[in-house]
Amino acid sequence: MRHVRAASFIACALVVALTPGPAWSEVTADVFIEGLDVSAEDVERLENGDVLAFSGADYENTDRELAADSMILVDADLATVHAALVEETTVLPGKLIIESAVIHDESDFSGVAFTADDIEEVDKLLRLKPGKDYNFSEREYSRLSVELASYRKSDETTRLAAASDAIRGVLIDRYRRYRASGLQGIEGYKRSKRKTIDVGHELQLTTDAFEAFDDEFPEFVRTAVAYPEGAECCEHYFRWLKVKIAKRPTFALAHTIVQRTDEFVLLNERHFYVGHSLNSAQITLAWVPFADGTYLGLGVSANADILDSTLGRILRPVGRKKAEEMVSDAMIEIRSDLQSLSQDR
Repeated sequence: MRHVRAASFIACALVVALTPGPAWSEVTADVFIEGLDVSAEDVERLENGDVLAFSGADYENTDRELAADSMILVDADLATVHAALVEETTVLPGKLIIESAVIHDESDFSGVAFTADDIEEVDKLLRLKPGKDYNFSEREYSRLSVELASYRKSDETTRLAAASDAIRGVLIDRYRRYRASGLQGIEGYKRSKRKTIDVGHELQLTTDAFEAFDDEFPEFVRTAVAYPEGAECCEHYFRWLKVKIAKRPTFALAHTIVQRTDEFVLLNERHFYVGHSLNSAQITLAWVPFADGTYLGLGVSANADILDSTLGRILRPVGRKKAEEMVSDAMIEIRSDLQSLSQDR
């Protein structure tokens, strides 16, 4: 039996659909059931409609990571999953998103902007310095300091425009570097003269564990691990997002990788943040045949500095419990949405 960390492939939630899957399929959900060491009793609970949730140290790659699993059964087929996955879709919870746009070319960054409601955040940005308030590299701090220093005493409209232009420039620069070099193109976040958080490495650790499934999904694994190498096997969607985390607005870039076949659908979405609180997040979905149905999996892993602190270590058990509750609730919502979509088709 192959044991894998939950964060390695399905780090937050798993769903099983009960509609018959193709009998000829060489890939089955057993690869995940066995990999996550799901017991026969838990499989029976799934078949009875219960929601399962898991978390713990074995699901996390670093002290800055928090991850959980959840499983559920859904009465929807693979065709419904195909229909649900469109270019504009992001698997980030909608309630967190303020604005977003798919990126076809750099002109699609034009909507990146702060509003009057964000003026407190903008004034912090105009006086930024290395620390945990922002996720910028040393080069980005130098660039922003030069660009924003002269606007500190400007009127509100000018301050908002200057901060928006500066953040837009950072996002475009990160987009170019990521498209050229993948995870290696993500510069570390500077916290102090002596400390830098290597967010690309954090995402790489989570992604490298995909290799446990290389026999079943070699093209997808190679692309997720080594993008842009092997990119031609999959669909790729890029977007910028403005989200609210801890009551503060922040911007992120997201890259979604999708591989569709008649047997399965695989999706991986990774986020890295310009703003605060979260260093990165990775979400994975997988649908493969399971017994008389189709297996659907959703996975999330998040990294944040606060988890690697005295307070974070004290609160981690509470955080894991909350994460389990969150992913369980998400699974119930996904089941409802997919079953509604299945009935409408």
